Amino acid sequence: MPTTAETAIKNLSRLGGNTTCPNCGTHSKYGFSTICIKYYTFVCNNCKSSHQAISHRCKSVTMSSWEMGEVLKLKRYGNDY
Repeated sequence: MPTTAETAIKNLSRLGGNTTCPNCGTHSKYGFSTICIKYYTFVCNNCKSSHQAISHRCKSVTMSSWEMGEVLKLKRYGNDY
């Protein structure tokens, strides 16, 4: 059963700026399923691989556990930062 934090993350992934990858500009109508923790941005799968190649931690929107502190950072930064 999803927690409040996980539900908030899913809702954030569908907001305007978060549906465009900040690295390559790819647009996704339903948002991206990965977050780069170093920058707190939603990224596409291709850019996720690039971030992981340089040791940036990435988390899945649906498969990871989330805390409200992380949700607040995503609200503050996100892809519009």
